[in-house]
Amino acid sequence: MKGTAILFGLLAMFSCGSGLEPDGPNSQTYTFVLKNNTGVDLWITSDFDRKELMPDGDLYQCQMISEEGYKGGLCSGELEIRIFNTNLGYHCFGLGVESKGLCFVEDYRVFTISKGTIFTEIGTRTYEYVLTPNLLEGAYELPE
Repeated sequence: MKGTAILFGLLAMFSCGSGLEPDGPNSQTYTFVLKNNTGVDLWITSDFDRKELMPDGDLYQCQMISEEGYKGGLCSGELEIRIFNTNLGYHCFGLGVESKGLCFVEDYRVFTISKGTIFTEIGTRTYEYVLTPNLLEGAYELPE
């Protein structure tokens, strides 16, 4: 009974607008793109365990709606990049200077589009980062 009440509460929160995604007059759509130019296929995991194979030369993209002037990045607070058929890669998580993980740059640079970001603005509210072969050199051994 208690589980059913929680389930209905969550459904109501997400279906009726919870404030998690702003929908006010200043709301904007932000797009983040990771481009795989590493020479190998990669697994990308983020966005509430969204897992996607990203072949070499392909793109990973996510979008979010936020108030104008948003300074976050990558649509989530966690990102895993795993080299296909290996246990090697990166697991970044956290926001701001509190970030931790096995990341390929200081984590906060992955999760921001403010000063010090790794992203390049390639269009209006569209940001891109290109993953290059040198990403493979410092990869960490990740848990299975």
